[in-house]
Amino acid sequence: MAQLPAGGYGAPLNGLPGRMNEPGNPPSWAEPAEIDTFDQFVKDFWAGRVNPDEFKRFRLQHGVYGQRQPDVQMLRVKIPWGGLTAAQLERLADIAEKTPRGLGHVTTRQNVQFHFVQLAQVPTLMRALAEVGLTTREACGNTVRNVTVGHCAGICPKEAFDPTPHADAVARFLLRNPMNQNLPRKFKIAFSGCDDDTGLTPIHDIGARAVVRGSDGSAVRGFEVLLGGGLGPAPRLAQPLEAFTAADDLLPTVAAIVRVFDRHGNRENRNMARLKFLVQKLGIDPLRALILRERDALRFTMAGKFPSVAPWEERPSTRGSRNGGRPPVGDPAYQRWHRANVMPQRQPGYAAIHVRLLRGDVTPEQLRVLARAAREFGDGTVRSTNQQNFLLRWIPDDELPELYAILAQAGLALPGAERLIDVTACPGADTCQLGITSSRGLALAIADVIEQELDGLADEAGIRIKISGCPNSCGQHHIANIGLFGGARKFHGEQAPTYQMLLGGGLEPGHPRFGKPVARVPAKHVPEAIKALLALYRRERTPSESFNAYLDRAGTERLKELLAPWTELPPQAEAPDGYLDWGADRSFTLGTGPGECAA
Repeated sequence: MAQLPAGGYGAPLNGLPGRMNEPGNPPSWAEPAEIDTFDQFVKDFWAGRVNPDEFKRFRLQHGVYGQRQPDVQMLRVKIPWGGLTAAQLERLADIAEKTPRGLGHVTTRQNVQFHFVQLAQVPTLMRALAEVGLTTREACGNTVRNVTVGHCAGICPKEAFDPTPHADAVARFLLRNPMNQNLPRKFKIAFSGCDDDTGLTPIHDIGARAVVRGSDGSAVRGFEVLLGGGLGPAPRLAQPLEAFTAADDLLPTVAAIVRVFDRHGNRENRNMARLKFLVQKLGIDPLRALILRERDALRFTMAGKFPSVAPWEERPSTRGSRNGGRPPVGDPAYQRWHRANVMPQRQPGYAAIHVRLLRGDVTPEQLRVLARAAREFGDGTVRSTNQQNFLLRWIPDDELPELYAILAQAGLALPGAERLIDVTACPGADTCQLGITSSRGLALAIADVIEQELDGLADEAGIRIKISGCPNSCGQHHIANIGLFGGARKFHGEQAPTYQMLLGGGLEPGHPRFGKPVARVPAKHVPEAIKALLALYRRERTPSESFNAYLDRAGTERLKELLAPWTELPPQAEAPDGYLDWGADRSFTLGTGPGECAA
């Protein structure tokens, strides 16, 4: 895919039906006029002409989220299906430089966030994003959030077909669409192209897995559409809508589900307003009937108004060949990186590279190196992933050593992407109003223990650790092999940060399940508790036995017994550090604010 030329964006689709361009020259997601409206709304709010509740709804609809710190905001950039061009990466680098933290943060929904932003600065940053086709619109609030896609789509050797163009069509159809501007709650959609389900479809309001019915000349592309999944304090796995949804029927189906949710979702109790609770209230069969009846009506009333979707053909850039390079002889760091981070594409001679980010954080310099790497080695694009990383694609096999050297110099060649060492963490109490504990600090501590003290397990595939700073599961702790969510408990009359440990979660094909609660561990004991658990697995596993299979064989009672020594604290006078959170230098207090997830 070619690099976008300056000014080469098509006209915004404004959420209305329209045809997609090729992925190398996409229409802009931005609408400059709405940024002027936002700017005026901010001025009206400061002048007292707009009340705070009205302004909050408007602000969230435009991707501006309050932090626990007063008078600063989190700005969330919507990255549909995770697709970014080199020019967009460079603009994200410019934005990061202008924010106090000096970092971008990749989220588990493939977005990029910036923290500690002054409200007065937001319109300027929005305009800078719009110049390269990016928007913050509907990245927060009671709208359809970012439409995500498993990051290997288009290059996966096992995919039925590339679902990216369909995800793009869904995202463009819904963006700014009047029918989903004031939903009962937020609404999430995800796509996967293969049975590995890297899009994590079972935990979304709508999940769509690419499938092909028939064979040879009679083959028909379509999707298995799932509905009603979600995490949070009451996790639910999505259920099938119907046996097969033809690709041409996908947009009417999605529109029907969204409209039924808008009409029947709970508007009285925000804690019960997600689609998963509507499934629970009505039952899956009555809900199916409502959706299919709505789809029939849409087919009639909007005949010819849904955009057609043409397949995209993934292809390498047309740049000249580089000289390549020899793998560094005897360099174990290169060999480890190659084993863990390099994924062969289905297109012979090319590989995709997982770029592991610590806690999802990326500096301006690193964003610019990624842009350079995408242009000079790949197809001019990258994908953000739902594991808080980036994926470089279309890298010729013989150029991997040279690319590694460039990435390593920028701190972008950390091994173990999507392996045990690659710990996922939400922002937690560092910035989130709902955060109880510092999930980011714990993530670094756990990764350090694994790297330093569990030799040989750091790059283990099939074991993931995910951390949330509260029960809401922004860190996806329910679907981790080892999941942790923050809380608090009093020991000897003093409050201390704790984590509930869940074991055995995962979305293995055909066997999705949530982790089971096993122990509640003080925050400072968590790394040692995990070390004890992983050491037991290493000692007792049978050849080829997965971590979850071992947990099942060991049994809950044995695991509770193993972890019991790590669940208590001595009095604060004897062990004051145990009453501090990770990265804190003052006593822990349970202080949360009114979260805006359901505002």
